[in-house]
Amino acid sequence: MNAVVVAIGSELLGPGRRDTNGEWLIGRLFDLGIETSWRAAIGDDAPRIARVVRAALHDAGVVLLTGGLGPTEDDRTREAVALALDAPLTRDPAMADRIVALFAARGRLAGPRQARQADRPYGMAWIDNPLGSAPGMLLERDSGLLAALPGIPAEMRAMFDASVAPGLAARSRGALARTTLRIAGRPESFVEDLLRDLYDREGTETTILASSGSVELVLTARGTDAAEARARCEALAGAMRARLGIDVYGADDESLAVVVSRLLVARGATVALAESCTGGLLGAALTDVPGSSAWFRGGLLCYANDLKTSLAGVPDEMLRAHGAVSEPVARALAAGARSVCSADFGLGVTGVAGPAGGTADKPVGTVHVALADAGEGRAVRLDWPGDRALIRRRAVTVALDLLRRRLLA
Repeated sequence: MNAVVVAIGSELLGPGRRDTNGEWLIGRLFDLGIETSWRAAIGDDAPRIARVVRAALHDAGVVLLTGGLGPTEDDRTREAVALALDAPLTRDPAMADRIVALFAARGRLAGPRQARQADRPYGMAWIDNPLGSAPGMLLERDSGLLAALPGIPAEMRAMFDASVAPGLAARSRGALARTTLRIAGRPESFVEDLLRDLYDREGTETTILASSGSVELVLTARGTDAAEARARCEALAGAMRARLGIDVYGADDESLAVVVSRLLVARGATVALAESCTGGLLGAALTDVPGSSAWFRGGLLCYANDLKTSLAGVPDEMLRAHGAVSEPVARALAAGARSVCSADFGLGVTGVAGPAGGTADKPVGTVHVALADAGEGRAVRLDWPGDRALIRRRAVTVALDLLRRRLLA
């Protein structure tokens, strides 16, 4: 059984607004063994909402709506659901009385607008709202379930868990398990080619995602119960780990910085940084990890060339001969950070993050990352196009992965 989650409210279509209700519902559905096939955010337009609800009912056995059940004119979910079901919208006198009594208990007078919350499409049942005045609506059929819940998160969550989840649990067939493998140092196409034949294992599904120099493999497995689902998921993850080896740096919510921190602690080692184009982002990633003072010595922010020389000891003649964006300068930055901060390892980053400053031989996206240690160290050149933010995030990922691989050597 699949589900569709629809968030209703024009405010959700503005920049920077997240549908947190939808995200929460998708997680709860997963816990109940129900996969979400698609989700939508719709403005306060009843005919448009109705079209989406009809499509959702056609596609999925479970349809969950949030928002648009309040008393104001722009709350149009009731009308939209009535249109979608081709059912008349009727007022429930008992619910109207309940709303009046609820307001009276709070020392307030319920006006005509509040009475709209007692309207529902014919044939739908009420979902009690223990935290507010707007009730939800529920329609259960042999073929599926349609539930409309308020948009206020606390109300929506309480109503879902108390009145909707039990019915979904009874309808669910089996259980789901999910894990995410996190990969660094390999392009998405490489990972896909290496693992493609594993995607078709019975009862599993694999989604591959690329982001800021890393790749995520989201593995989902279904089983008759939670134990079987988890066993299938772990078996698939194990097979993929065996092929990818050191390229897998973590699982689920593990960040690359956290993994690096554990390796540094295990070795009793420390690290220091000299950053140019990343402007402190690498240091921020490392110091976001609790307890970083035990292994992070410090960093040098050497944006200007004269500071690369005065702070990190990069020879002036090297800058003139190779330019600031070069492997020799990145190596000198890493060595300078290691020496100045008395660390076991040093990382140096220099590059052209753009949007201006690129040349024919060093276009925007050219970044050099180097690691200094007691030996010869290591260096990597990146040539990845992108906007300024993406280039800098990728440089941070590559720097952390360079240190991780050295610590595992």
